[in-house]
Amino acid sequence: AVRWLPEDVLEALMRFFVDPASAPALWISGVPIDEEVPPTPALPGDFRLPICETWLLGVARILGVPYGMLGFYTSNARGGLIRDLAPKPGLGGINNPDIRLSFHRDVPANIVGADCEPDGFLLLAARGDPGHQAKTLVCSNRALAARLAPLELAALRRSPIRAECVRSGTGDVSPYGMPFHAVEGPEDDPKITLFYIPAHREFTHRIVSDDPETQAAYDHAVEIASEICDGVDLQAGDLLVINNARCNHGRTPFTPRLDGTDRWLLKTFVSASGWRRPSQMGEDSDANRNRRLAWPGLLQR
Repeated sequence: AVRWLPEDVLEALMRFFVDPASAPALWISGVPIDEEVPPTPALPGDFRLPICETWLLGVARILGVPYGMLGFYTSNARGGLIRDLAPKPGLGGINNPDIRLSFHRDVPANIVGADCEPDGFLLLAARGDPGHQAKTLVCSNRALAARLAPLELAALRRSPIRAECVRSGTGDVSPYGMPFHAVEGPEDDPKITLFYIPAHREFTHRIVSDDPETQAAYDHAVEIASEICDGVDLQAGDLLVINNARCNHGRTPFTPRLDGTDRWLLKTFVSASGWRRPSQMGEDSDANRNRRLAWPGLLQR
């Protein structure tokens, strides 16, 4: 990857986590993919795309250390170091094409309560959506903060919010993860956490706060993110690199054809601990010391 990437692209990747002025996301087109891409898988399984996988992990290695979360993915994907994202109606989760994935950061440490948050992740399209409906939504935290009123930002820093799951059968409410502050870090480079739990047959989710001003500010932040986000139509050979601390992301709903021609993305997480990126929570914060990946226990019963 280092040998074949254009110089300006390589420089942008090298600066991605360490330069506070770097872009919050990179969209790279023309990445080599396999000459023959098999039909998009309709069911979970083990599918190999050697060239796609090589480029995905090669670029990830430029950024840091690629990794996966095996247990997190086994219900609707092949798991391991690389995850397949392809439409699987009826299985729930992020591969359900019928739902809009609202804005969120992946595995945020301030919610899951463990140092398992990726610094970033990569999405490489082996095949794009032929109907051009499926778009990855990317919202810069700086742009979002600029649209929020000072009183709203203060409310989001002041009072915590929490995710709750409401059981479909009984109506019982369970906390999901830990209460969290939606805005943290410095004013000129805030870490904004929006959160979303994909549709599930056993429960629905809601984001609530005991502070009415914080609740209203959070709901407004989600609305603004929808207004100002960039919609990325990933087609074959497109690579999207997202800084998980500086972006919230989502996805539009789409109608799959289920004939082997549907959208097929490959995803991997990246830990930049090898390069020790500057922390938005301060160089001496606990988040920047002894960073080790840990598996979170999310749904508390």
